[in-house]
Amino acid sequence: MLLAFIIGKLNRMEKIFMRTVTETYNVYTYPELSEEAKEKVNQWYLDDPCRNDEFSKIYTEDLHNIFSNSNLKMQYSLGYCQGDGLNIYGKLDLMDVFKVIRNKLYCGETFKDFWDYMTEHEQKTIEAYMEVCGRTVTLPYNDGHYNYCVSDKTDFAEGWIYDLEYQQYKNIQVDTIRKMEKLVADMFVMLSKQYEEYGYKYFYEADEEEVTETCEANGWEFLEDGTFYAA
Repeated sequence: MLLAFIIGKLNRMEKIFMRTVTETYNVYTYPELSEEAKEKVNQWYLDDPCRNDEFSKIYTEDLHNIFSNSNLKMQYSLGYCQGDGLNIYGKLDLMDVFKVIRNKLYCGETFKDFWDYMTEHEQKTIEAYMEVCGRTVTLPYNDGHYNYCVSDKTDFAEGWIYDLEYQQYKNIQVDTIRKMEKLVADMFVMLSKQYEEYGYKYFYEADEEEVTETCEANGWEFLEDGTFYAA
């Protein structure tokens, strides 16, 4: 009986001392925030670790769409540090290269500097040599603990010349083979630089329209200072 009395007394005391506190927050959509608060949201948006995977997916798919018979990948580090950059590497089907320089509507003006790089005769010569040397060449991987572009080190011309000589080809167009090698190197130096520029913008510059659309799509709201509000 004494124990029941004590428990009952404690329960009554708990009810006496317990109180409910309600806090009220003003929450805002992204467009309703001040410019200072938007900057905080923008940085929060850019710091999302998922953006790294999204960037890789976007531009790996872009490579696949352009060079559909090839197997190309990217390595990159975009931290404004020495050795940073972006490099495209892997197996390149040379017919994909001819596709983008022959069809001027295929990729817009992305490769316009290469449209007239090789004459039709030179392209046909390379195609004939492919019967012996194959259609696939290797774009080098940067294995020196850095990620900058090394497409300028693309090297297949000497191997092709050797293979053709071994097959006793006559009048080998050495200059045409080396010109094709330079076309590949220059094309991927250009494309790597373009992707690198896109990457720095993607990771360091928040597009207000993109942030607005993402916030609206996810129903995100924020406190007055730009802190994400989780209901």
